[in-house]
Amino acid sequence: MNSNHNPPTVTFISLVAALEDRLQDCIGSEDYVVVIRALVATGDPAAIRELASLLDSTGPIAEESIAGLIAFGEAAIPAMRECVDSLDYEMVRHGHRVLAALGDEASKQWLRDDDAERIAAYLERKGFSDIVWQALIANETDEPNEVA
Repeated sequence: MNSNHNPPTVTFISLVAALEDRLQDCIGSEDYVVVIRALVATGDPAAIRELASLLDSTGPIAEESIAGLIAFGEAAIPAMRECVDSLDYEMVRHGHRVLAALGDEASKQWLRDDDAERIAAYLERKGFSDIVWQALIANETDEPNEVA
């Protein structure tokens, strides 16, 4: 073996570290998206922690981070378990989105419950009564919509 030969993991670790440094120079969401995609493209699980740290964001930064974490599959689960224990609502919700996409039933239920709470709070702020809310959820079904 050539002594100048570096194992691929050394190259990937330095690439992930370089990309993490580039995140510090990002100005707008477009810059972040480019770097997030590059982190995911490395395929290196070392990128998972950095992607998870961006889940407290909203918009394109969060969406791209979520997609990237889903691409890492089961390797992202431990970091997502930490995210759902966060005090930051966006990080918790986004962590549940990743876990739900990876098949976690408890996260799917958490998201359904959270959506219901958010809708109820919105309707309350808009002055809709509980009767309207009950009528809306009474029309929910798991059956596909059919046209007669």
